[in-house]
Amino acid sequence: LLMELQRIAKSMGARLLFRREDVFKPVRVLSGGERVRVALAGIMAGDYNLLFLDEPTNYLDLPSLQALEEVLADYPKTLLFVSHDRRFIDRVATHLLVIESGKIRAFEGNYSQYTAGLKEQAQETEQEQRLLQEHRLSELLSRISVAKDKKELAGLEAEYRRMLAQSKL
Repeated sequence: LLMELQRIAKSMGARLLFRREDVFKPVRVLSGGERVRVALAGIMAGDYNLLFLDEPTNYLDLPSLQALEEVLADYPKTLLFVSHDRRFIDRVATHLLVIESGKIRAFEGNYSQYTAGLKEQAQETEQEQRLLQEHRLSELLSRISVAKDKKELAGLEAEYRRMLAQSKL
């Protein structure tokens, strides 16, 4: 049993960038990033159905961050984390809970898919606005062509010029 535990510890240590005798170093001599990796190894070795991590990428160097991404991406159970690291979110998350304006919205996919959807939505909104402007300009032109009252005509022409100046047409 002890040999099996040592094999598991070495394997987990290797995945988290601990090499050879580094696996046997006392925790008190490890750097901050190494301590984070040791704590993560302990958590990953446990039998937990849910891991909740708050900003897990803080204080990690690039190799440690890449190792963390790899380990967490392979984690077979539920992982819930909070992070401002967009690259990390993109590589690890498969579902997002996005908090905007005090509301929580669920999204199935990674961060790149989420931002692509936002861009598409913005483009659709912009296209709708452009169509509404075109429609209003056409309506104003038709009303200008039949207007008989000079005051009404002046008001319609002023609105048409203002809309044309504001539009991207």
